[in-house]
Amino acid sequence: MCASDGIIFPGFDYKYENNDPRDYIILPSVKEQQGKITASCLKTLVVFVGGAMDASFQPLLKFVFDPYVRRNGRDIKDNTGKVTAQRKQDVAYSEHGGGKVPPLMKEWHAAGQKIVLVGHSWGGDRVLLLAQENPDIPIELLVTLDPVSKKGKSPKPSHVKHWDNIYIDYSIADGSSANFIARTGGPWESCPGADYNQAINALPNMRDRGHADADVMFEEEKSKVEKI
Repeated sequence: MCASDGIIFPGFDYKYENNDPRDYIILPSVKEQQGKITASCLKTLVVFVGGAMDASFQPLLKFVFDPYVRRNGRDIKDNTGKVTAQRKQDVAYSEHGGGKVPPLMKEWHAAGQKIVLVGHSWGGDRVLLLAQENPDIPIELLVTLDPVSKKGKSPKPSHVKHWDNIYIDYSIADGSSANFIARTGGPWESCPGADYNQAINALPNMRDRGHADADVMFEEEKSKVEKI
């Protein structure tokens, strides 16, 4: 469906299969987005990076990025098309390849804007790498949602101001297919380098939550991201 470097730039109005918002989001090509980007380093840049399964099941793209960008990354218009409230942030999305994210980070940093990175699953590993590979760009907030990778946990880069890690405790998680995939991929669980760690399935009434529940994990962080 989408290449691993698929990206939705700030301000681009992405599409749905069958033009139905209940169906999966379609990532536009970079060529489609050229000349149509309505945001240009105007506000805090928030980049969501999906995991390996986001190309199909889309736990981050559909259930985290989509509602977040509608709430914070879009102008509000009345029935005449007049803008009644401007977007609060510049919100972007990338699949787990993340290769097109560094130019965004550099452009927004050069404009004096703050940067927030949010990654789920393999995307959690990827946002740590994006931070590590761009040491000259301060990251205001880094959010990892049940990060996974075979290489194991990463230390916190010195230029990341705050790192929140929301994860699944696999010692009490069920045997769902998503949890099985995460266990195979190498879940980080609690990260010593993070400033804040929370096992979402250890909270009251959350015992049945697992790796696929990126939206539930992000609820822990949404207000923090919105305030930046």
